[in-house]
Amino acid sequence: MELFNTCLKLAKFPDPLKVGNIILFHKPGKSKTEASSYQSISLLPTIGKVLEKLLAQRLNFHLQKNNRLSNLQYLFREGKSTEMATKKLLDTIHKGRASGDHVLVLSIDIKGAFHNIQHNAIVS
Repeated sequence: MELFNTCLKLAKFPDPLKVGNIILFHKPGKSKTEASSYQSISLLPTIGKVLEKLLAQRLNFHLQKNNRLSNLQYLFREGKSTEMATKKLLDTIHKGRASGDHVLVLSIDIKGAFHNIQHNAIVS
């Protein structure tokens, strides 16, 4: 508890808690010589996960208390889910079509977006 409180007071997330072990799993039927043929997982220290959860809870509490979260945000929200977001989208589509309005839905799936993003740009 003392570690967590100190991290919160100093607004620091210690580097050793961010370092994980990466394990690669070969995707069946894929070439073993190509990097895209492997799925990776990162095993992070449990204590770091607990601190991350604590920080996320405090941030969410602060944002909710100060009314800084949109009702349209479903990710990382207590009591909201992907299913609820999908239902909201479908309801909006059905209402638009029923009233004779034009309805356009644009969905973009960028292959490998997470693995190819410049993480330094996000930090900046």
